[in-house]
Amino acid sequence: MINNKNKKAFTFVELIVSVVIITILSAIWFSSYVWYISDSRDSQRKSDLSQLSSSLKVYKQKRWYYWNPWNAFNMTYGWTGIVFQGKLNQNVHIDSLEKLPIDPNNGQYYSYSITTNKQEFELASSLENWDYPKALLIWNYKSVSKSILPTITLAIDANHWDNIEIKEGTASWNINRKLFVYDNNMHNLVYTFEEPYGAYSDWELSFSWLLDEAETNNNFWQNSDYRNCVEIKEADKLIIEPTTTPFDYQVIDDDWFLVGTWCTISNTQ
Repeated sequence: MINNKNKKAFTFVELIVSVVIITILSAIWFSSYVWYISDSRDSQRKSDLSQLSSSLKVYKQKRWYYWNPWNAFNMTYGWTGIVFQGKLNQNVHIDSLEKLPIDPNNGQYYSYSITTNKQEFELASSLENWDYPKALLIWNYKSVSKSILPTITLAIDANHWDNIEIKEGTASWNINRKLFVYDNNMHNLVYTFEEPYGAYSDWELSFSWLLDEAETNNNFWQNSDYRNCVEIKEADKLIIEPTTTPFDYQVIDDDWFLVGTWCTISNTQ
């Protein structure tokens, strides 16, 4: 006869405990894997924008201007056009790139803006940021007016609009003025990661709030080139309002400090 008394086997309770442990470990592994993939995509987005920025600068060195964004709309401030915004896709030709990069998750082309004189640009993307999305911007645009954001990208699919005013007021397109993308901010995004991958806004941040926020965090004063109103005008950065109200600009004084000054048409002639 075979004696079964010395045989060892898992009890039902031990099996349950083993399954629970394996399940917990699998969940931890899967969660870590998801975070790793998300972080890898964010690294890719940062690399893409850095590569695009370098390629755009090389393009401008050869031709003295930046290529127009695809399907762009015009942003105006004080009746003056300041920015063309669209996408950086296959219709935008950059010699040094055989293929333009796209978002590694949803295949969206990156947002691309240039100033109306085609001398400055801004690129924009959304980061997953471990399930707390935030905006990523790379630009060489320098704001000189205390009434205009240093970042000039709208979180809106505005392909059906020819012009979008960005100053707060009573115009019928007032809703668009709440959709500005502010770098490293979790409120307004260039695009989301859920279909239809449109722009996102929590509808709480107004244009004036963003201006106050930028100035409070010392991210607003960035002029390093212009010493007076004449130079600001020559750089096509002077906003001409159909009123006599001057705008507060930033200029560099003799000690290389940023100071405010009121620029009008009279003191730029």
